Amino acid sequence: MMENVKKEFLLGRSYPVQLDEKMPNTHRWGILGSGWIASCFSTQVIKAGGNIAAVGSRELKKAQEFQREFPSIKKVYGSYEELIKDPDIDVIYVATPHAQHHEWAIKCLQHNKPILVEKAFTQNYKQAKEILDLAKEKNLFVMEAYWTRFLPHIIKVKELIDRGEIGDIVQIIADHGVYFPFDPKHRLYAPELAGGALLDLGVYPISFVQFLLGNPTRIIAAGSATPTGVDSNDAAIFEYENGKGTLAILAFGSLASSPITAAICGTKGRIEIKRQFYRPSDFTVFYNDGSTFEYVSKTHENYEDGRGGLFGMHFEASEVQRCLLEGKVESSVMPWEDTLSVMKIMDEIRRQLDFKYEGETL
Repeated sequence: MMENVKKEFLLGRSYPVQLDEKMPNTHRWGILGSGWIASCFSTQVIKAGGNIAAVGSRELKKAQEFQREFPSIKKVYGSYEELIKDPDIDVIYVATPHAQHHEWAIKCLQHNKPILVEKAFTQNYKQAKEILDLAKEKNLFVMEAYWTRFLPHIIKVKELIDRGEIGDIVQIIADHGVYFPFDPKHRLYAPELAGGALLDLGVYPISFVQFLLGNPTRIIAAGSATPTGVDSNDAAIFEYENGKGTLAILAFGSLASSPITAAICGTKGRIEIKRQFYRPSDFTVFYNDGSTFEYVSKTHENYEDGRGGLFGMHFEASEVQRCLLEGKVESSVMPWEDTLSVMKIMDEIRRQLDFKYEGETL
């Protein structure tokens, strides 16, 4: 039996993320979209002390229902355009389905609104590049809402890897499979909404691996499609020409539930992140000498989405506010280059699987 001899790591704060449980009430947020992910985000931001000032939906009734869920929201709009034009809104969280991210991100920027865009950032690289080019032209802040990068346990994992605690990374294994009964009207199976496992589920392990290893030099992908033509059960191998033979092995799909764990294997040991690796979680470091170290996340009500799920989206919201206060147009933790790289990776996977989203030209 392995003995737990590593009691504590004195981790530094070299990683540029603020982990305060409370976020300052410095910016007035507008929520563009009133669905489930918008509710999760709003729940945690409000609990952490942030200011959700307005919500916009395609129907006034839905916006009003959202306001009833969050009574502190003062303004409701029955269109996205009205929200974007509100002069009192400092930053907008774009929480529409994937297929609408490009359109509304562009419109927000055209009205000089900084934006946090839910992942996956867009349908493809081309759309992502257009958004970021406009943001650069207008000197406006944009960030992809890949909130996993800002969670305490991921920060700890990154610091351990960066200081060589497990040696050189040789292999990463990560999965994200969630069972969704087939329903052609569900967003995950709807091609007109850029449905499918890749953008909704695959983005988590893909962005996680890109964060730790950078961009692969070769991708090998396999997968299957649903009757509606979107992907449903995928796997990919990433190769890296770094002189170490490093590989990443990923699986994601909507046909079955998988462990949703991640293992980072190095020459001195490995880190195993427990279910669900991309949400607030615990991990264990297993060293080659047989010793171990356990990291246990703090349980905090701010992580709750209001339905029993743990997210911790207030950390990414805090990052947005910090960047805005410092006059930055991008985050060093979720930089534009990484967003574009992830979109390129997903485009290549789709190219190998031979499918496009409705109305798409790549």
